[in-house]
Amino acid sequence: MSENTFDREIDDAWTQFQDRLTRYVRAMQDDDELVLVSRYDSTDDGLTETAACVRFFAWAGDTVRCEVPSNLFLHPARQLSEEDHDRLIELGWNRPDAVVDVDEGNGSASFYLDADRTEATRLATMTIAVFREIWDLMHPSFLHAITRGRQDVPPLDVPDVAPARQRNGSGLRELVDTAVESMLGQAPEKDGDGDILVWVGDMPTYVRVLDDDARVEVFARVVHSISDRTRAAEALADLNRQWSDIKFLLIVDNVVAVMRIDGSPFAAEHLLSVFRTFEHLVDTADEAFAERLGGTLNTTATSPTGTDEHGSHELPAALMTLIHLDSDSGLDADDVAEICGRDRDTILEFLRLCSDQEVEWRHNAELARENDSEEADMCESEAQSWAKTSDSLRAALRVVVLPHRAPPGGGYRSLG
Repeated sequence: MSENTFDREIDDAWTQFQDRLTRYVRAMQDDDELVLVSRYDSTDDGLTETAACVRFFAWAGDTVRCEVPSNLFLHPARQLSEEDHDRLIELGWNRPDAVVDVDEGNGSASFYLDADRTEATRLATMTIAVFREIWDLMHPSFLHAITRGRQDVPPLDVPDVAPARQRNGSGLRELVDTAVESMLGQAPEKDGDGDILVWVGDMPTYVRVLDDDARVEVFARVVHSISDRTRAAEALADLNRQWSDIKFLLIVDNVVAVMRIDGSPFAAEHLLSVFRTFEHLVDTADEAFAERLGGTLNTTATSPTGTDEHGSHELPAALMTLIHLDSDSGLDADDVAEICGRDRDTILEFLRLCSDQEVEWRHNAELARENDSEEADMCESEAQSWAKTSDSLRAALRVVVLPHRAPPGGGYRSLG
């Protein structure tokens, strides 16, 4: 799906929802209330108005009031700037002009507008602009509709899922970024690989999009510095039975927790559920948990400084550079040799490390094959990536050891 097609699909979803909202507001009866609220916002004491929301209330026979909470109500993560205030006025809202808890006049402590219900189209247009422009919600599926009032007040249907580019990871990454930003209340931090860093308690946790199969993966190194792999493997079998939703993998001397969700289509609510599971894991994981695995709990207090939280802290920086660049665009043998400093011993050491990683991942794939084909496929994919890097290193070794010998076929072919 092209960039333009994806953008058009998003615009179409908002247009359809705006039409639906218009019809709903026009049909509201006195004392009906509708609140559209961001599904994944933080709230104070569970109060809806502290999240990004717009409220409609029907009264006086043919009037509907539309309100956007002011900073007096909003959670700190959703506070409005002066530019936001100006944009709300430009869109048509009145500034707050009443004091909370003082029942005097028809003003409001929120940004508000009273309009005839026949002006529902205008109100719906203003509302969509607030969610898209001010609160940066990518898709109407990020909204939740709350209805109150008469006994038979009808619901307002909100799309269940957002569209995702089925064969292109960039659209899915945008949706994931927006979902995480809504949960955190700020733009997510990313590492050098483009993975999103989220602190779950004291444990660094990462979110990444798997382009090949349109999935979203959340993972964290839970325990590091494991001294007895046999003992850890036995404990992992029990952990994987105990935590049926999480897959615990033994990678070198680390235990990594992994969860995956389908990204085609992507539902932000599923990602939120994953983080709740990880929160439960972090609350449960203590020193006894780490001791059971024969390692050290991975928190800000115990993590070795300068390590890579992806579980590859033993790998040299040059090898990590090679892995990232080779996986992104492919490198020729001369590029690989240059990254390795054109040093034979360095290349041989990197080959040994890659071989160890490939064997480790294939072993994990075999262990998982009988019980979980999805986990086995993931491990096999990792093994193939390490095998690909090994092939690149062997080609580089020829360049370094036999610099004057022309390669067969006129050159080394990039394996990427």
